Amino acid sequence: MSRYSLENYEKYKTVKIRPEPFSKKGYISYHGQFKYAALSWKELEPVRGDYKLEGIKETLSTAPNPILILTPDMPSWVQGCADVCFAALIRKVGSYIGSDRHLAAVVISTLADSKEEWNAYIDSFEAQTLLADPLNDRQIQHLRKRGRGFGLLVKCGEENWIECCEAFARNHLQKTWKHDPVVLHATDDICGPATRREAYRWHACLSNVDIGLGGSLTLRRLTYPEKVSSRGSLPLRFWFVNTGSSRIYREFRLWVQLKQGNVAFELPLIAATHSWLTGDLVHNEIIPLQDMPPGTYKLHLGLFFEDRSYIPLNIRNPEQDGYYEAGTVQVEITNEDPLMSIWDAYDPEGYYPLEDPKLPEA
Repeated sequence: MSRYSLENYEKYKTVKIRPEPFSKKGYISYHGQFKYAALSWKELEPVRGDYKLEGIKETLSTAPNPILILTPDMPSWVQGCADVCFAALIRKVGSYIGSDRHLAAVVISTLADSKEEWNAYIDSFEAQTLLADPLNDRQIQHLRKRGRGFGLLVKCGEENWIECCEAFARNHLQKTWKHDPVVLHATDDICGPATRREAYRWHACLSNVDIGLGGSLTLRRLTYPEKVSSRGSLPLRFWFVNTGSSRIYREFRLWVQLKQGNVAFELPLIAATHSWLTGDLVHNEIIPLQDMPPGTYKLHLGLFFEDRSYIPLNIRNPEQDGYYEAGTVQVEITNEDPLMSIWDAYDPEGYYPLEDPKLPEA
């Protein structure tokens, strides 16, 4: 170690964790493939006003990343105003599904491509992501006029990928992936090189074929103090990297767990995970500790959704119930908390905060 190295100027001793990632073949990204949950109008409403919706939720719960598509095949009882009748079915199904979290998205499939049908989707599937057709300029303009966010279902193959690219440019859809998912439906039996390339450029998160789409989170580094105080502060510096094709769209939180034997303390962090895209993701936070018995604690971290399911990280560290081991920290009983405002004038990475120029004294 050089006499001028940063460690010689540390204001508190730190632990630096640099987990080893899996190889590309040894890790599967969080998202990946989807499956259509196709529901037929004929089967859902065989008689006017008599809806058969009981099997919908079972279909959604058993399919991986289910995307709902209502096929507008008209029942025999339809005589006129077919689009109005289909819009009524859309509203009925949307009301029945409610805020079901098993549903990844809903395709805007229509009979007559009418505003009546579009509005039915907008009004009835408020809790779900709607997938628009990037080639349908009128549909996209209507969604924007209504102020409704939407994702995209891109039906692309080696013969029409240029047309799809032109639609992205014409309708200014290049940044859609930052707030809503882009889904690829590869129309060829085997996804060709141009389709695969454009899917990554569009930051697609799901596809009907396995081409490695989705988010892939790795913990590159975690820095924290060797010793902390009970009822004191724990400074944490996270460096995640999303090497996947897209962000993760479901809401999730970053948690830390301190565990000693059978005693565990779970600490939620206030990381702005809703803004995490791809590439480097940095979060620094000083969290308050509870009244903890002194001793050596194992520090674990995890990324959890609202239902407490977790995001698998691309690291080799041992994992249990979504928490990954990340080293140990010593908890002591002290009369003061020297780490509460340690970053006000000191940065453990070697960069020091700059002060604004002060006015000269009169």
